[in-house]
Amino acid sequence: MGARARSRKSAVFGYAEAETRDSPAQWGSMITVSEENDVDFESTARIATEAFGSKAVVFSPPRMKWLYERGFGQGSAVVAAFDDGKKIGQIVLLHQKVYLDGALVIATQLIDLFILKAYRSPVLVRRLYKEVERLCEAKDIRIILGLPNPISAPLNARLMGLQPFLLLPVRVGVSPGWARNARLRFSGSIKALTRDEAIERLSGFVTPPSENGLHWDAATLFERISDPVYDYAIHATPDLLLISSPRKTRSVSHTLLCGFLARPGATIASDDIRTLIRAACRLWKHRVFVYAGLNKSLPHLPGFALPEWVRPPILVQLRDCATEAAPRFDRFQLTDSDFV
Repeated sequence: MGARARSRKSAVFGYAEAETRDSPAQWGSMITVSEENDVDFESTARIATEAFGSKAVVFSPPRMKWLYERGFGQGSAVVAAFDDGKKIGQIVLLHQKVYLDGALVIATQLIDLFILKAYRSPVLVRRLYKEVERLCEAKDIRIILGLPNPISAPLNARLMGLQPFLLLPVRVGVSPGWARNARLRFSGSIKALTRDEAIERLSGFVTPPSENGLHWDAATLFERISDPVYDYAIHATPDLLLISSPRKTRSVSHTLLCGFLARPGATIASDDIRTLIRAACRLWKHRVFVYAGLNKSLPHLPGFALPEWVRPPILVQLRDCATEAAPRFDRFQLTDSDFV
């Protein structure tokens, strides 16, 4: 997230070694944990960057503000830990809406967990998660999602009851060329459009109630790709929309296929997928493309899945607070997460 490398690290690593710091009195004052209603994004970005302790991980205040307040259209809740008013850690609930069998339910995604190194302890981690649990109950949140790394996955499972839900292999491919197709109706950067123009182009691809997954309407989707740090573009045929972004991973520049959205009721042809991928690669001038996701409206997923030894699949954890049975999702893509 933000202008930081997407390492997916959780800045609580090593917490099990901090058993000797379980008592707040040992930290010199009483540590409090509560919902933070007025977030100082400049200081939060600085603290988060310090907590991660890596030159490759730098948090951007404007992007954190955008993501927490507007990125998914439903706002967020920041559960923070304080030492005498000084923020020392947090975990964020990024609110979303999900369709499940025609019903619109409240969901949230757990992101941006960090604690300053001097304060890390099992007790403080548990207190943060306990407050998350309380807020989920108070706000009647049904679906809790997480896209964890190997460190935070067991914390989500043990302290919040999140279970493995999806494994999304990272898929790669090479665009065969730059040729245009007559079915391509639009291909351009979102920043080249006014808000009204963008919403008009997105309006034909809203999530229908029959499709289980995160709900996107045109205005919310526009906010999702109005990132202050990364560039995004949209590409459309009459029946299919693609959101793309230029990225670089391990010095390899590529076109990231962030998500496909089908026009409700349309049957998608394979040629539409190829047309949009070519348009995205042509726009960003990167023939290599990358995709990770689930999308049952597509006849096939783009590219080929990388072997697990090259790049492990992305784990999606989930808890349905209304039932022990896991729900069915028809679509979950990178646009549905804070990965991009």
